[in-house]
Amino acid sequence: MEGIVDFIAQDMRPIAVVEGQGFKNLLKVLEPGYTVPARHTIMHALTAKYEGLKEKVLRMESYMTVTAHFIDGDWKAQSLVLESKQIEETHTGRNIAARLSEVADTFEIPEAKRVSVVCDNAANMALCVETLKESHEWPEMQCAGHTLQLCINAALKQEPICCAVAASRHLVGHFKKGHKAKTGLKQKQEQQNVPQHELIQDLSTRWNSTFSTLERLLEHHWPITAGLSDPNFTKKSDSSTLDLTTAHWNAVEDIKNVLKPMTTLTELLSEEDNTSLSATVPMLANLKKRHLAITDDDSPITKKMKSKLVEEIGSRWEFKNRMMMTNSAVVDPRFKQLSFLDDAKRDEAYTVVAQLAERLSALSAATGTGEPGDEEQHVSKKQKTDKEKEIAMLLCGDEEDLVSTESGGRSTEEMKNYLQDRTKIESGLLGWWKKNQDRYPSLARVAKRLLCIPATSTPSERIFSKAGFIVNKARSCLLPKNVDMLVFLAHNTEKCG
Repeated sequence: MEGIVDFIAQDMRPIAVVEGQGFKNLLKVLEPGYTVPARHTIMHALTAKYEGLKEKVLRMESYMTVTAHFIDGDWKAQSLVLESKQIEETHTGRNIAARLSEVADTFEIPEAKRVSVVCDNAANMALCVETLKESHEWPEMQCAGHTLQLCINAALKQEPICCAVAASRHLVGHFKKGHKAKTGLKQKQEQQNVPQHELIQDLSTRWNSTFSTLERLLEHHWPITAGLSDPNFTKKSDSSTLDLTTAHWNAVEDIKNVLKPMTTLTELLSEEDNTSLSATVPMLANLKKRHLAITDDDSPITKKMKSKLVEEIGSRWEFKNRMMMTNSAVVDPRFKQLSFLDDAKRDEAYTVVAQLAERLSALSAATGTGEPGDEEQHVSKKQKTDKEKEIAMLLCGDEEDLVSTESGGRSTEEMKNYLQDRTKIESGLLGWWKKNQDRYPSLARVAKRLLCIPATSTPSERIFSKAGFIVNKARSCLLPKNVDMLVFLAHNTEKCG
């Protein structure tokens, strides 16, 4: 009986197969004397099997990973996994907040060093942060990558942009699923001497996947067109519905060009070893000022994309929601002039940072060696790649728009001296602070506090990928406590060993 149920369920056979004479004759040969169960008996067994499996799915284990980020005594960015434990209760904001507090207490992280919680824009996480603010005053830092993705999604939902993306997605699906179509594409790639790269199907949960899909599609424009027009690989009826129109191909090109620097921006924000929080708002300002500025040569699609992205970035990164990012830019010598703000908001940021420096003055001053170098390092000039040009555009500093340091809002002499300092960054942002911490001890404490905050929640998401290698089909019976232990050891052993 169980074997017949599995046969029907897994092979998607109709229930009526048990009433067929051929099926009965087959079972007489395989198992003489066996009586085939009635149709309604099998339906009852399938229903029971469904309910049992449904109950298991509802009880499936879910995990929450917590990572901690800090800057060590040698001014190196560090991250550790604190916990990857099963969540048995519902994923409400208050339950998550209670778990985070419990983890922080378990690892004896003092309140003074609980600087911020980085999370996505989900409703339960927003409530989690509000709960933590009430009891612990943990400031919120929304994942910049997730917020940027929301901006991009809004731009892609516009007509006729969404139609071009949908047509592209449908076309890619044809070549991804059909063996004959895939074979035809490879043949055309060989004939046209095009790299034999597979097309990419975008995923709504993956940042920049739409850009990757469109870029790869354009790379294989002509092999795709040739494959669709070849009756050996594509039916004529399918060819007419799959092939993109000239307007679609032009739209795909425009969308790809607008999204390209956004991809680079997301990559920069997601870097774990380099501090990215301080550059987030300046990079967004440079993006709007340089890349998203509408020109006369822009196509209607490009203008629509740019306008929507500027609107979304402006609304999702309001000043009140980006104060921590702005404050961290103050302790980044590249952006300390805050040329992307007006005078009032600039002075407010300077005042907040100066006050924070005073509050942190009781902490032990970090020690370091090395003298600052005032001379700019001369390097041989070479042609920049497109990626390097995009990074230079995003990370453009304040040299072009220096702001007078004589305005109000400087509450300490140290802040005044720091703002007038023109020492160049030659060995990275943290390297600069390692050299100059003795010159600006109070601000150095602020730098250590703010620059350790990751701009995105990507570090925790990477832990889930690592956990996937540990919890696989061959090890699906691991106890939750052992999963936590193995993930903890896998990530932290090398860093703490």
